[in-house]
Amino acid sequence: MAAVSEDTWTKVSTEATTEFVKTYYPALGSNRQSLGSYYSLEPTTILFNGNGVVDGAAVQEIFMNQMSPAHYEVQSYDCQIINRAYPTRLPNGELKPKSEMGVKDMSLLVVVSGFVRYGEGRDQPQRGFSETFVLIPNPSAERARGRKDWLIQSQNFRLVV
Repeated sequence: MAAVSEDTWTKVSTEATTEFVKTYYPALGSNRQSLGSYYSLEPTTILFNGNGVVDGAAVQEIFMNQMSPAHYEVQSYDCQIINRAYPTRLPNGELKPKSEMGVKDMSLLVVVSGFVRYGEGRDQPQRGFSETFVLIPNPSAERARGRKDWLIQSQNFRLVV
């Protein structure tokens, strides 16, 4: 991997986090049929208030069939690079060679906080939330336009009391 400046790492990780937050939270409210596409097909750890959820398809099913309408208001988010050379599996199952890795082959820790309102009306009470994600590179993002560059590998959502 060619030498990448700290500014480039910071810029790419910040842009990735911003793009994720600006698309994921609106999807929770009004594009729930797309939620499964945010998750890695690899084994994931997903917790909502301490309750485990199997995978992204199960998250999508819960939001589409069990959750009342929701409006999320993100107040803050931050990211930290976990691994600058995340071992990504190619669609053929092989690991991507390190010589082909670029700046988008990192994994990220993303922390988000804000408010959520469940229900139709604006008069519904707001609840605080805190959420932590581990995002990993999407191995098929290079091959398909419109695909997400980053996928959720781990997620922990908590309503703040």
